[in-house]
Amino acid sequence: MKFLSPSLTSSMSARWWKGRAMSPWWSRAWPSGCDIDQPSLIRSRMEPRYVYLLWVLVLWPALCLGQAPDLLDQAKKEGEVILYATLTVGDFEAFNKAAKEKYPFLNIRHVYLSSARQAARVMQEHRAGRVQADVLGNSLEAILYFKQQGVVSAYRSPESKNLIGGVWDPEGYWSGMTTDLLITGFNPKMISKAAAPKNYEEYLKPQFKGQMAVNRGVPYPFTGMVSLRGEEQGIAYLKKLGQHELRLVEGYTHMTNLLAAGEYPLAIFTQLSKVDATKRKGAPVDWLPGSPTFATISTVAITRNPLHAAAARLLVDFYLSVEGQQALARAGKIPLRRGVKSPSREIDQLLESENLHVIRAEGEYGRYMKLYNEILGVR
Repeated sequence: MKFLSPSLTSSMSARWWKGRAMSPWWSRAWPSGCDIDQPSLIRSRMEPRYVYLLWVLVLWPALCLGQAPDLLDQAKKEGEVILYATLTVGDFEAFNKAAKEKYPFLNIRHVYLSSARQAARVMQEHRAGRVQADVLGNSLEAILYFKQQGVVSAYRSPESKNLIGGVWDPEGYWSGMTTDLLITGFNPKMISKAAAPKNYEEYLKPQFKGQMAVNRGVPYPFTGMVSLRGEEQGIAYLKKLGQHELRLVEGYTHMTNLLAAGEYPLAIFTQLSKVDATKRKGAPVDWLPGSPTFATISTVAITRNPLHAAAARLLVDFYLSVEGQQALARAGKIPLRRGVKSPSREIDQLLESENLHVIRAEGEYGRYMKLYNEILGVR
């Protein structure tokens, strides 16, 4: 699969989906951010050579990864982990069931918040002195903003090496969990596939004024256009779109449900996973790809100084494991681990296309969110 965008990280090519990204962190002799005093290993003459080699080859990598040999025991003592996530309550149930099967002792206290509400709550708690969550699940843009604000800490999960190349932070501050594709959803009872808009310029046609809904909670239409066309053209496009009397809806699930209910004929820049799952249940919804189709990354990160540090690491490991990724796929998500299929053949076909563009706005999330709200009139 090829992308028409800049790479997910500045030094990675757009071929990260095929696993041909820059040399991965685990191939380096001394990973950056490791807390081990490297020279001290060499200075020690008190232990036999074979003990020193055992330390370097076995114990040192485990410690540098942040996963001590007794991680499981520590997590058992903690017993719980607090998760702020955009994963809905229904989707979390499938994920939690799989987690309980593997770690019956672990109580995941899940707090569902939309991306925008989570960002607001996390920053409020951060300014007050402590984020109450141990683990955060949100969009890449939101997590990058949290990283910039000093909210999250570094942890390189040993499971990250099994992800599609490049979907993790080289510094260890986040790992990709799932992807989603932003498409044009439509209600075939209200508008035919032939009449629905086929590209972003067609959104601006007069006949679609007042007929389209968009998610008010995330600035993907803006960040997507900025990363595709540049900031000047991206702002100009959003201003034109904002004049089309858009229905501003919070949350992709809610937006898809209203589309199926006939509240509006079109849902633009909406998540394919939600529309596809609703369509497979027999609801009157369908979709068309974009030109190009914007791809987003949902990520997971650990907060700075988490109350349940071991359980937080264990939860991140599970998110990226085979069992965790399969559970997310069963919940309708599009997994990023190699060998785990998406919920739909149509989705897999689109993922293999050459018409995808990864959205990334590092360091600009807060600013773009503010502009997005101002242009669309979000209050």
